[in-house]
Parts: sequence; structure tokens; C-alpha cells
Amino acid sequence: MPTTRMLNTATLSALASLAASSLTLAHHGPVTQPSLYLTDDFVELRGEIVDVFWRNPHTRARMLVTGDDGEEHLWEIEISPGPRTLERLGINEEDLFGPARAAGYISRRDPDSLGALNVLLPDGREYATGNRELLWAGDRVATAQFAIDPERAAEERRTATSIFRTWGRRIGPRPQPNEYHHLLTDRGREAAALFYAPRDNPELECRTGVGASMMDPMPLEIIDEGDRIMVHQSEYNVRRTIWLDPEASGVEPTSGPYGFSVGRWEDDALIVNTTHIDFPYLDPYGTPQSDQIEYLERFQLSESGDDVRLNYSLTATDPVMYAEPIVFERPRQWSPGRVFEEFNCTHEWEGEAE
Repeated sequence: MPTTRMLNTATLSALASLAASSLTLAHHGPVTQPSLYLTDDFVELRGEIVDVFWRNPHTRARMLVTGDDGEEHLWEIEISPGPRTLERLGINEEDLFGPARAAGYISRRDPDSLGALNVLLPDGREYATGNRELLWAGDRVATAQFAIDPERAAEERRTATSIFRTWGRRIGPRPQPNEYHHLLTDRGREAAALFYAPRDNPELECRTGVGASMMDPMPLEIIDEGDRIMVHQSEYNVRRTIWLDPEASGVEPTSGPYGFSVGRWEDDALIVNTTHIDFPYLDPYGTPQSDQIEYLERFQLSESGDDVRLNYSLTATDPVMYAEPIVFERPRQWSPGRVFEEFNCTHEWEGEAE
């Protein structure tokens, strides 16, 4: 079981000697993910928050911690989720400044950075991720609700057709590598073994690909634009164009992180073929893909009374990296009127861009 400790001066000094020169990158991924955090060692810090990074993908703060010998040490505290969700919880940027406590796991990427699971705010409220127990306070920060625009919801209920709607969070957990890494070729396994999440995860630099994006938990919308279909994923503000007749539209295939997508209708299902993908990974876990990767996606509406869902699947075929196709399948619930907040991802503290 993980051990719990308060950090003393000696420990702070030892970690400082190992630290990177700056606190620049977030460590996008769950704080409980062992590949990103030292999850065997639960750490508590007490200090003063002196700076706040109020941007996606995660809110971050700098906490000044004073040791028992009077020496000060500056920590980065990563507070998941992002600022828009915290605002719905009633936590604003200015609420973080002042005396505070934080508990969680130290980052593998930066020993001066703590992924927080619990944060005691200066006003006495405690934020705890998920359903974690409170550590210090009796006043839990309330659960956030996604913002719904009533007028937009009414209009969407009136005009929604087929798959062209706003879809809520992915239903079910994100597919995990242990479910499909046995399908890798020898070369694929070699490439996967080279992946080191604290260094190589593209989301650390606010980059993502189709496989990761479509399995993200945040809402998306599908928009009918006549000769093309737009898929807008709120996380990372991903916008993918699916061409229905690229030749008639006068477009040529071009390579990019989301590839070149061509769609066709089979009865009520949208079938999408994507090629020209220039992105190294299928998922956030380093599953490799080559320039020969192709995706076959299926979007289909499912209605049963008031239960309206988008059934979605992605089949990834890569003769270089996969001995057999890898398949992701996850539905989404219709969420009319869901407000899409600006993601505005930045990985650097102000003034630290290279």
C-alpha cells in the first residue's frame, strides 16, 4: 500500500538537487497513473500558494513550502481538472492564493511537482478528486455540473437529425493498452517499449491524435456542413473535417495529425476512412503507429425512447505495427445544449516559453 508522509527539510533539499531547472510542463494524465507519478508514496505539503497557472489542460499553482530550518522550497501543484470546471465548482483563480495544503503523488517528470488529489483552499474548503475522502476539512467543494444552455437545448431537441447533435462524455473507461498490445508486431512492441510517458506523451505539449481524441471523456459535436461533416471535440478544441465527395469539393489529401478523412453513408451509419495520418501514437499510452496507419470509423445513431446514443467505433489497421487491427468502441449519450468552453491549452508558465 502507498505510504503517506509530510516532507521535511532534508527531503526537500534532496529533491531540489534532482529537480529540473524549471516548472514548465504539466503532466497530462491521471494523478494515479504510475507511469507518470510515484504512486507508492503519498505526500502532503503545507505552504502558501504564490502563483497560479489558470489554463488548460490542468490548473497549476506554485506553493512556497518552508522547512523546519526556515529554508523555502518552491513546488508546482497540478490541480486537475481545468479552470472552467473549477469555476463551475465555485473555485476562481483568486481563491487559490494564500495558505494552503496539498496531498498527492510526486511527478516522475519533475521531482518539484506534485499531482494533487486533495487541496485545502485558503478559505477552508477542500477539493478532493473523484469520491476521495477529505483529509483536513468538513466543507467539501460541491460536485460540478456541465453547463447547459436552455435555449440551445430546446433548439437542438427541435432540429436534431441523425448523428448531427451534441454528444456528452464517453460512456465507460478509456481503452487500455493491456487490452490490445498483444496485437502488436515485433516492431510494434519494440517501438512501444521506447515510449516513456513523462517525456514522450504528446499531450504534454497540447498535441493529440484521432485515436486519443475520440476516446477522450469530454463532449463532442457533429455538424452537417453540406459537402463535409465537422467533428468538434471540446478537449484540445480538435476540429476534424470529413469530406463526403473530396473530388467534387476540389480537395487533395494532405498529411496531418488527424489525417485525411472521407465519409460515406451506409443506410443510417456514417462510415469514415482516414489515411495520411502523421502522428506517432494511437493513444496517450504510446501505442505506436506508422505512416501506413489507416482508420475505419463508424458513427451510428441509437434511439430507444428517451435514451439517445451515438454508437462509435474506430478500427486501426497498420501492417507495420499491428499484426491484427486494433478496435476501440465506446458510445456517447445525447446532451442537447451542452456548452463548449474554450479549451485554450498552454503547457508553459507565462514568461518561460523558449
